[in-house]
Amino acid sequence: MLFLAADAPQTGGTALILTMIPWLIFIFFFYWLFVAGPMRKKQKAFDELMKNLKSGDKVVTNSGMHGVVTGLQEKTLQVRIANNVVVVMDRSAIAGMEPEEKAEEKKAEK
Repeated sequence: MLFLAADAPQTGGTALILTMIPWLIFIFFFYWLFVAGPMRKKQKAFDELMKNLKSGDKVVTNSGMHGVVTGLQEKTLQVRIANNVVVVMDRSAIAGMEPEEKAEEKKAEK
């Protein structure tokens, strides 16, 4: 059986490649539009956040802890998560800034 398939004539090799090219272009465009573009925008926003981070900023970590930045180093930062509890975290552990409305709600509750 395998030998019969090997003896079969090759048909449409060039035509098959020419019909695949538009699909490959479409897949590349789709990936760029819906995956790579938004990912690049998110990375730029994160880089901007890290560049503008300063002591006293209220942040949220990837694990969900809320705290206040007390110290900054090149690759790490110190975050106060409770009274007299300061932890050293990698900068990549920061998910974002604490929303202002949430900070205002906490002040109103106290």
